[in-house]
Amino acid sequence: MDKEHVFFENYARNWDRDRKADKALLSRFVTLSGIVSGAAVLDAGCGTGVFLPYLSDAVGSSGSVEGMDYSAQMIDVAKEKFSPLANVSFTTGDVLKYHLPQKHYDAIACLNFYPHIAAHSRDVIRRFYEALKDGGTLLIMHDMPRRAVNAIHGGTPVLPPVDVLEEKLISAGFSVVIAMDTDECYFLRVVKGASPDDFVYDEDEEAPAVPLSGKLQHPHVHTETKRVLNRLSRITGHVEAIKRMIEDGRDCSDVLVQLAAVHSAVAGVSRVILKDHIDHCIVDAIREHDEEAVENLKKAINTFVK
Repeated sequence: MDKEHVFFENYARNWDRDRKADKALLSRFVTLSGIVSGAAVLDAGCGTGVFLPYLSDAVGSSGSVEGMDYSAQMIDVAKEKFSPLANVSFTTGDVLKYHLPQKHYDAIACLNFYPHIAAHSRDVIRRFYEALKDGGTLLIMHDMPRRAVNAIHGGTPVLPPVDVLEEKLISAGFSVVIAMDTDECYFLRVVKGASPDDFVYDEDEEAPAVPLSGKLQHPHVHTETKRVLNRLSRITGHVEAIKRMIEDGRDCSDVLVQLAAVHSAVAGVSRVILKDHIDHCIVDAIREHDEEAVENLKKAINTFVK
């Protein structure tokens, strides 16, 4: 038993006293998860079962939730709190060693768990992929911002930026559906065998207006600059993951699905930039009778719609 394991065994009885859950945020996580009634869900690294009642409600009486943790004391506390829930079961086991049934779960939830398997993340991600049914969902969530998570772990970057973790997940065969890395929380929803239409690149934090610098045709402000940069960073990570897939000899159909998602994401960024340009730059140009700027917009639109 390593030091971290001993820590959780000894701290289990005081965990809920010292670590208060954000109920509103956890409810939002369930909504974003897409978990439906009747689903079979694994709560990996469930601890004292903070997320279990939310999952239990989501899957309903026809579904099942399995809480798993390698700390027997944590599981004991979870059982004391939630054993009356008929659709919830408990397993004491280490995801690095436990034999997870293949293609068994509709969803695997990891709440505040990733840093504890970060050193073995590729192995754990592979295990989760094999344990999920085709079309199954993997959720990696933290109810606090990434910088706070890493501060708890002594400043070590155990929780990477979403684009870095996306690369690992895509390389393993997942498709990224939702990615959030905000001042409130960290949330990744990935799907085993998603279609390009499932992808969402809209979960960016709101950003203030950012004045553009450099040579300008006319002075103006773009309100979506940070949002666009966030999306482009994710697309860059997505492309790097596709390169790794090709290097690893992955099936062409898997590669094409990911390329289609990137194509859709790039088109989405283009639409954001175009709308921002029309809403601000062109409005200013018309007000100032800047005919050149209007003509440039026409040329840009013609290029965009080709």
